[in-house]
Amino acid sequence: MKNDQFVLVDFLVKHFSRTLSQTDKEVLQKMFDDDPSLHDQWERYTSKGLRSSDAEFWDRLDLDQARAKILHYASAKPAKRPLHIGGMRQLKIYAGLAASLAVFIGVAWFLNVRHQDSRVVPDQVYHYRNDVLPGGQKATLTLSNGKVVTLSEEQSTVKEKNGEELHISDGQLRYQPNSNPSELANLRNTLKVPESGFYRMVLPDGTKVWINSASELSYPLAFGKSTRNVELRGEAYFEVAHEKNRPFIVSTTHGDIKVLGTTFNLTAYSNAASNVTLINGSIQLTNKNNTTKQIVPGQKVEFDGSAMRVSQANIEKEIAWQHGYFYFEHDQIQDIMEQLTRWYDIKVIYQGPITRKTFGGSMSRSVSLAEALELIKRGAGLEFEIDRKTVTVKNKS
Repeated sequence: MKNDQFVLVDFLVKHFSRTLSQTDKEVLQKMFDDDPSLHDQWERYTSKGLRSSDAEFWDRLDLDQARAKILHYASAKPAKRPLHIGGMRQLKIYAGLAASLAVFIGVAWFLNVRHQDSRVVPDQVYHYRNDVLPGGQKATLTLSNGKVVTLSEEQSTVKEKNGEELHISDGQLRYQPNSNPSELANLRNTLKVPESGFYRMVLPDGTKVWINSASELSYPLAFGKSTRNVELRGEAYFEVAHEKNRPFIVSTTHGDIKVLGTTFNLTAYSNAASNVTLINGSIQLTNKNNTTKQIVPGQKVEFDGSAMRVSQANIEKEIAWQHGYFYFEHDQIQDIMEQLTRWYDIKVIYQGPITRKTFGGSMSRSVSLAEALELIKRGAGLEFEIDRKTVTVKNKS
């Protein structure tokens, strides 16, 4: 019911902005058939207009911002109190979404005012100087001819210089090679996901990749006959299509990961050691010193150019971002803020000595920055200030 109501809000935005498609109408009708109360709510809101006569307002409404603000307003409710387990403060965070569609009215009115930075918005709940909206699905694609294409959730088709078509649907980039593979192997694309973004794609061999914030994935439009090579800077989750005689190789700053058909999460940002967590299958890792290591599912390897350290992994923590939430476990506040920095595209300043205690817990990545900081603050004994996209962290005085 709760999820259906937020789908209904999304359709209301489309209805008033005159972008409701025939497919949307069919989905709506099925929802109404399954739950007549949703139809009653739809009629109540559409019959009152909600400024539907103000065509100029709805024409200039930023739909992505509208959806984000709806989620922000709906989720701005007090979370449950943090739990304290053993010596570690447990930030057990619940970012529940309110069920009421009434938030739509205030959100639509608020969005009538445009902001220079659409993700920097007033904070009307926690009394910070301002708030910052969470990231979303976005990326840019650099084609082999150097042309840069902005990707979004809208369905579209991008053409390469040889006429090859790259399809975007359901917020996912798909490659379905139609030309000669040997020609396509010489064409290389780079998918770049900025801070506050993530993106999904399906490579030419059917391998699925989820790419996290501040990350780049470079790959050919078709793989060679003996290997499938891609390059990653940042973080990505791979579900590699199994091919017995053509291994899949991911190259990073600190080494290469070689697999056949495997699911794994790889973090390879340039400012820290890389690490790979194996979900299933098998991995052969070779660092820049040509040291090789194989691991089994459930293990994690941290590696740089000179060493490799194997440990048991917390799978839930490693892939939490791919499922839409943050997961902290024995993390210092600096580690937590580093994740927030990439997702909200913010700068962090530490004022005075900061606690070195560790914290654990989870929270949705759909909450605004103000709510995220408020939830963390309850268990961390810290104070935060937000000045546009700069966050100051300091101990409680």
